[in-house]
Amino acid sequence: MENKKIFRATDYSQESYHCQYLVIGTGAGGSIAGALLAEKGFDVILLEEGPYYPTESFTSQVGKMTQELYRNGGIFPFLGFPLIPLAEGSCVGGGTVVNGAGIFHTPKWILEEWQRDYGLKGYGYSDLKDHFVTIDSDIHVVKLPIKEGTNQDTQKLVEGAKKLGWRTEMVPRAAKECTYLNSCSIGCPTGAKQSTLVTYLPRALEAGARIFSDCQAVRIEHENGKALAVTTRIKPLNKKVKITFDNLIIAGGAVQTPHLLRRSGLSRKAGQKLEFHMNVKVIARLKEPVQAEKGTMFPVQVHEFEREDMYINTSVVKPQYLAMSLSPHGNQVVDQALKDYDRMVIFNTTIRAKSQAHIFSLFSHPLVWYKFDPADLPKIKRAIGRMSQLLLECGAEDIYLPLQGVKPLNSPAEITHHLKKAKANDIELNTVHMMASCPMGSDHRNSVVDLDGRLRGTKNIWLADASILPTNIGQSPQGTIMALVHEIMGRHLKKLDDQKINL
Repeated sequence: MENKKIFRATDYSQESYHCQYLVIGTGAGGSIAGALLAEKGFDVILLEEGPYYPTESFTSQVGKMTQELYRNGGIFPFLGFPLIPLAEGSCVGGGTVVNGAGIFHTPKWILEEWQRDYGLKGYGYSDLKDHFVTIDSDIHVVKLPIKEGTNQDTQKLVEGAKKLGWRTEMVPRAAKECTYLNSCSIGCPTGAKQSTLVTYLPRALEAGARIFSDCQAVRIEHENGKALAVTTRIKPLNKKVKITFDNLIIAGGAVQTPHLLRRSGLSRKAGQKLEFHMNVKVIARLKEPVQAEKGTMFPVQVHEFEREDMYINTSVVKPQYLAMSLSPHGNQVVDQALKDYDRMVIFNTTIRAKSQAHIFSLFSHPLVWYKFDPADLPKIKRAIGRMSQLLLECGAEDIYLPLQGVKPLNSPAEITHHLKKAKANDIELNTVHMMASCPMGSDHRNSVVDLDGRLRGTKNIWLADASILPTNIGQSPQGTIMALVHEIMGRHLKKLDDQKINL
């Protein structure tokens, strides 16, 4: 990426800056907003709390890259029972730099649900399909084939699913000339993964935008419903810089966006609910080597249970991830698993949870507290049971359930027994997808932004990230975010064009 317009910590020579559009966030939503505005000739600054790491700086050092690319070095818990770790990218390119690059068109039944419950007119599949086509082209969405000698764990998944009569689908992914290094979660060192770092952000820069990295938005100054300036902190130097603007686009993500709005006194409804997916993993030792580390992230998913909002796929296998996932089972289990590393596989299920969270903004950093919904427990148990069944079909010798205090198992009866008595607090969960904390809608009573993406009660603030999704959707939201932001920015730019015609 051209970097002459990318500011790092030592590049801020002024105490204040001005632009026509300030875009907070450089991930899936902010990058599109910034690129489209800059390409229309507007003076745009994209603000990013995290640092800028070019593609050539990414390495295979899991600990180092996790520390640098993730918020709080990858440690950010949802408070509640059980505790749920959250992994959230914090760098130029945001979550698109560290996710699996799965780009899904929003399921039609989800869009119908939004139209029915939130009045999202103009956001049906027929309205968004052209945006999906544009996105797929912009970021080179393809279905990566399983190459010889790679993704043997996925091949096992497909074979097992076929025996069970379960439907599988190739995963559409933003990738160009992938070399199957399995480094998606720690930054793609070849640039094959088409994150916004190598797609929309270079477009924005080429059109004249500036990117301010290491620059955290602290508070929004506003008066009579109009945002005027943002006070920022240059994180490595603890230095304050003010940015004034004509218009503000906020795309900081489903946690940080409502936190900023609440801290700035702009919306009491923001962050009152936060929806998310629950991820649950089952690990197994197979009878024969599969060398699961060799390949790329989840090229195939089990879609048999998609109407139950449940998707099964293989997960990244690296020694560090394997050790971390098995740590509740004790050092002896971890040591043995690492000795049998070539035979270890990890299956993951993404679940559309009913549990909801609330964001507290009493301090400089947000606190996320969630309440476990009892309706999620049987769903999680079904997911664990199905993965275990699939792994047994794949030739599993031992299965490690995500349950505290349970030894490795190898029989359906034992698995059923332990699942039956498991309580929510016994289960190891995590999440990487948060959304719906500032939902869009036609009714001000259940929405934070209107159908144009404008923050209610304001004149010049738009939201453009996962927070505006009315509900969680059961799968990676990146494609959905991108489609909604294309629509929002298209409406905004059309209104500006119409105003010029009428002058």
